[in-house]
Amino acid sequence: MSLTDSPALARLGVLTAAVGLGSAALLLILAQATPSTAAFLRCALAIIALAPFAVAEVSRRGLPGRRTVAVAAAAGAFLGLDYIMWAQSVYDAGVGVSTVLISVQVVVFPALVWLLHRQHPGRLFLWCMPVMLVGMLLTGGAFGVDPGATAPLRGAILGVLSGVLYGVYIYGTYRCRVLDPGLIVTPVLVATTSAGAVTLIGGLILGGFDFDLGVGGWAAMVGLAVLGQAGAWGLLAVFSTRLPVTETASLMLAQPITAVLLGTLLAGEQLAIGQWAGIAVVIAVVWLVSGGMRLLRTRGRRPAR
Repeated sequence: MSLTDSPALARLGVLTAAVGLGSAALLLILAQATPSTAAFLRCALAIIALAPFAVAEVSRRGLPGRRTVAVAAAAGAFLGLDYIMWAQSVYDAGVGVSTVLISVQVVVFPALVWLLHRQHPGRLFLWCMPVMLVGMLLTGGAFGVDPGATAPLRGAILGVLSGVLYGVYIYGTYRCRVLDPGLIVTPVLVATTSAGAVTLIGGLILGGFDFDLGVGGWAAMVGLAVLGQAGAWGLLAVFSTRLPVTETASLMLAQPITAVLLGTLLAGEQLAIGQWAGIAVVIAVVWLVSGGMRLLRTRGRRPAR
């Protein structure tokens, strides 16, 4: 077994990706970029990072099919809208809340597979949906908010909408893997380019482009593009297929947990008790829907060595 096939290395890769994605909101705060600027630069800088790997992949495995390109581009359009809404949500509701709310994607993705491909997600999924809604309401501030949040209601709404769009994007990447299983980076590059075009158009319509970020701001944006997008998705593309789906999904819980911890410890956020309860509910639902109980049962049946 080669080093890259090691389950321990795969777990480390997925966990690193989750922590990188979880740090994205804090990096956005540190960059002090406007939502339009942050959304556009996140894509533009990620394109630069992804392009060499995509070129190498195409030289080895050939160009993607037309359907793959079309699906990736459509998914990227949803991702671009997601980035615009999410960036505003971070400023409105905070680092932790905005990241936890996009966890609604774990409901959206299976729902799309169910509706479009008749793959029933199971009874547990249906039971978890109303519980997830309660968790979202609590996290969004139904019973108290962080006093430092500037627009908690708008931030909560945008965070949930961002998660819905994110779920559509994940469905698109899933379809790309089905259509062209040999390609990993190239569909991500196509989607990121499409997302960049959408964020550019959105920024021109909404206004707010400001690229005078200073050295620290640009460093934070580069970190966001690499750690919170290109690097994270690259690690997931390489290592997530080397682990059971349930284990990958459970490790990805590090994303919202990282965001909440960073928001509390470094961004000075003071979440209300109701929001902490909502975060706990959302994380528990994500764990259940992602197969957490099944993973525990599987490990419990392993013979002792």
